[in-house]
Amino acid sequence: MMDTELRVSTHKSLIKTLGRQYTDAAQFFVELLVNSWMWGEATRIEIWIPEHGSSIEYEEWGNGMDLADLRAFLTKGKLTDEGFSPKYKRPIRESYGMGSLAWLTVGRELELQVHKGRFDRTITLTENLIDKQWDATDQSTWRPLRIIQAPLDHDGLKIRIRSLTKKPDPADVRRALLARANVLTLRGYGPFDVTVNGEQVKPEELRGSTLLPVNIATEYGKITGEIMITPISRVRAGISEAGISVQQKHITCLQHQFFGLDQYRTQGLSRIQGWVNADFLRRLPGGNDFERDSSPWRVFEKAMRGFVKNKVYKTLRQSASRREIRSIQHLNHEIAERLRRSLRKNIQVLSREMAKARPIPKITSVPGKTRKEIVLGERKHRRTKKHSHDATRSVVRLKDQILAFDVAHGGDRGQAYVEADKNGVRTVYVNMDHPMWDVEANLTPTKLRYCIRQILERSIAEEILPVSPSTPEETFSTLDSLYNDALA
Repeated sequence: MMDTELRVSTHKSLIKTLGRQYTDAAQFFVELLVNSWMWGEATRIEIWIPEHGSSIEYEEWGNGMDLADLRAFLTKGKLTDEGFSPKYKRPIRESYGMGSLAWLTVGRELELQVHKGRFDRTITLTENLIDKQWDATDQSTWRPLRIIQAPLDHDGLKIRIRSLTKKPDPADVRRALLARANVLTLRGYGPFDVTVNGEQVKPEELRGSTLLPVNIATEYGKITGEIMITPISRVRAGISEAGISVQQKHITCLQHQFFGLDQYRTQGLSRIQGWVNADFLRRLPGGNDFERDSSPWRVFEKAMRGFVKNKVYKTLRQSASRREIRSIQHLNHEIAERLRRSLRKNIQVLSREMAKARPIPKITSVPGKTRKEIVLGERKHRRTKKHSHDATRSVVRLKDQILAFDVAHGGDRGQAYVEADKNGVRTVYVNMDHPMWDVEANLTPTKLRYCIRQILERSIAEEILPVSPSTPEETFSTLDSLYNDALA
């Protein structure tokens, strides 16, 4: 039946726009959990995502809601001030109450049951209700439906989402909560236990993480937030779930942003998680992006790029996992040995320039020194000259030819790409951020084959290896010979 005591005070267009802006279904649980910690002063959270089924449940043990609290919960877009919760003195950030609309990303039906003392109420919100039961004369308010059922046995709330449009993976939800719900790591604000399908989400899993607070003043307003660098052992390969979420009035609009960090050759981009909020940004009508040609966005982006370069990138390099770097060095060493053996075996298929003997350098006479003394002095000078290179880069030398390669994060620059350093040496980089890396890098043998293939293909295409075939068939034959001998 229609609930005559409650109204959802939110404009229809706002619900439709903001409710579907979350591309990541796990973000819905992050929003709920943070709200439960701050406003509900929850001590216990249980999330159930059945493997088979068309519903999801979220249950909170906390303060609960009475009729006035439920009315406030259903009023969206009303600014609430910062402060502290009454019981556990938990810090409360200012909020517009929009995060709970993210249920529209997960399913089409929301059932909300609240309990506080003797008050218990269950209401339902559905997409059909939004469209059909809207007040014809007032497009900013409408009434939910009320359901009569057994009350909860504790103060708090219970949410059921049905008719799922997305089925979140419980493991992804656990990772998202650990990486983005930073309240899990706080101590001294009362008990707070969270479980997903009966398995506890332990903040200890974030031990070793580095938290960087963001507090930047600009001419248009403040940029606030938190960026966390998690241990490499806690994340998966690739950056599909990593990055920084951009919020306006604490409503997430963009996700997985790096602000130029993905353009640096550095390991560990998948360790970056966090959010930033800038109320002065202006949204596009669709709600899933900002006006990027506006002055506020340019100021925001410049400030974030500076923060990422001076703080995040510096911290990432300083705290780079020795385990990850050693793993890459070991992989590159194995690749170098196999490529060196293959190139020597197939010297006849390479261009003649590579097989030429190294010319004898011309020795300039020096009065009072013999030829042997001059040569030894030149060699000593070469040994003392320092060459800067990446810690993981490997080099294969054959005659006068240099094949340099590495495995690094390259953003969206393809499976492999080539860059030249200031000395003119071109290096082939295998991109760990490409989707194919996630497929091939699960097992060491497949990862080794994948890297060798990418390095050889890119080296021949960029003429780093001086192969001069006359037909495409000869090119394939040369590549196949080098690849097979490297893996023999």
